[in-house]
Amino acid sequence: MIDTATRLLRRFCSRLTTACTLTFALGLLPIAIGAQELTLEDGARFEVRSAYLEPVDGVLKLNAVLDVALSRSAVQALRNGVPVVLQLELVVNRKRHYLPDRGVGHLVQRWQISYHALSEHYLVANMNSGLQTSYSSLGSALSSLADVRGLPILDEALIEKSQRYEASLRLSANIEGGLPDAVRVLMFWADWYRASEWYTWTLRT
Repeated sequence: MIDTATRLLRRFCSRLTTACTLTFALGLLPIAIGAQELTLEDGARFEVRSAYLEPVDGVLKLNAVLDVALSRSAVQALRNGVPVVLQLELVVNRKRHYLPDRGVGHLVQRWQISYHALSEHYLVANMNSGLQTSYSSLGSALSSLADVRGLPILDEALIEKSQRYEASLRLSANIEGGLPDAVRVLMFWADWYRASEWYTWTLRT
């Protein structure tokens, strides 16, 4: 019984040491943040500024303007080789008076941002299409995601002209995969996670 307890204690201490070491490294790593790389601590914002759906050739396409700033700890995590995933989630509902709203469309668009230490470039990978683009700074990488144009959402035929519809859009930042649970917990308290409020508007039919 004592041997089992000792092994569990040693395992816990080992994991805690690993997590603390990573957190300590993230806190000490100097980050050069230029004018185009303002963080949330510098007064930048993380939100959906505007959005609308535009019919193009029978398909409703999303156009949106985003403020995509990360916390300083998220920037540090990137520089330490931890990728950050940005997710844009859109929900389209048909509004009904006496019944629950009926969902007619749901899209999740995801991008993974990672830092390539050898080239000192930031890579943005579209996780839906597989397309990857390289940028010389984090500011330029985030700027490329701030202006969403022509993102296909759903068939226009699904929208009935006599009905009322609402669309809601939300932006979030997350870290996924490759991290021990203890490290993920500490990273959470380092304030790397971010989610915007839902931006909601009425569709014109």
